[in-house]
Amino acid sequence: MRTEPGRGHNSALSKQHNRGLVLQLIATGACGSRVELARATGLAKMTVTNIIADFMERGIVEECAQEQTRICGRNPIRLQLTDGAPRAAGLMICRDRVEAVLCTLTLEVIKREEVSFLSMEPDRLKVYACEVLDRLLAGEGNLVGIGVASSVPVDITAFLEERYRMPVAFGWDGASAALAEKLFGTGREVQDFVFLGISHQICAGIISGGKVYRSGRGRRSQLGHVSIDREGPMCSCGGRGCLGLYASTPVVLDKLCRAARRKLKFPQFCRLSGVAEVEQIMAEMVDDVAVALTGAVSLLHPELIVLGGDCVDWSDRHVSMLEGTLNRTGGGETILVRRAHFGREAQQMGAAANIINQIFQGELVL
Repeated sequence: MRTEPGRGHNSALSKQHNRGLVLQLIATGACGSRVELARATGLAKMTVTNIIADFMERGIVEECAQEQTRICGRNPIRLQLTDGAPRAAGLMICRDRVEAVLCTLTLEVIKREEVSFLSMEPDRLKVYACEVLDRLLAGEGNLVGIGVASSVPVDITAFLEERYRMPVAFGWDGASAALAEKLFGTGREVQDFVFLGISHQICAGIISGGKVYRSGRGRRSQLGHVSIDREGPMCSCGGRGCLGLYASTPVVLDKLCRAARRKLKFPQFCRLSGVAEVEQIMAEMVDDVAVALTGAVSLLHPELIVLGGDCVDWSDRHVSMLEGTLNRTGGGETILVRRAHFGREAQQMGAAANIINQIFQGELVL
């Protein structure tokens, strides 16, 4: 059964919150009629009717075909977002590229842009960001705001707000991906889960009680700096034996190429079978990730682990291997492991989700 995003409030002060909640339920497909919306939110039927009427007048929501039921009486009229509903932009900042997407409020991609570079130069970041956003937004007059997700420390929110004269919402890459998966992806039915993204770095995003966990100190959740060997090699963070030294994609790929004596891309190795050395290295990668996740499982008690980044290329066997290990060491609680709905683009889609979620939370008014 689909979990509820929240409950509405029958007071004038909560009008903004109620509008966002109703829009979220329609956009995510959790509710499709006025009756369902009233039931799910606890709002008065007239309140829901007035909110829908305003959305329809603004061209945000429309009525579609009536749902056919076997119950006597009038079938409920279904509601959906219009093609003319406002759109959101997402900007993903990585160590070697900047990606941008233009999305509907249901995270359907309309347009993409990207620029790559050899190394992250803070002084050039604003130039790269403007380059992709200017191309992305050319001729776009129905934008509600820009969401940003980043895997590197940046200070670009105020700059973008001033340049583009619209709201900007920032989130770390892992938290942003978790948000996208919670709203529209693999975690939409789940209240507690951990997103795991492996590439050059190993990030995490936490959904607890249906909400994104964000550090009050503004720090990024980095599973890659969880130690799995206290006697291991020194890490750049100052610790020893950090997961990233064993299970980040470049490290594992180097091991695979040397063991197989040929250069393939990581997804190709994931699909390779019958090579004992390759299988051993992949199994070690899964085991190392499981060791790091075991502590998170004991602390957070998630129902689900969502795999993103290069993890989406793992074979079904390796996904099952991680799930089996976590369930053997998880204290008796059943934990599922699934690939991200948005695949390796979860962080990118999460960037747009950051601004869309502000609408759903009533923090940004359409």
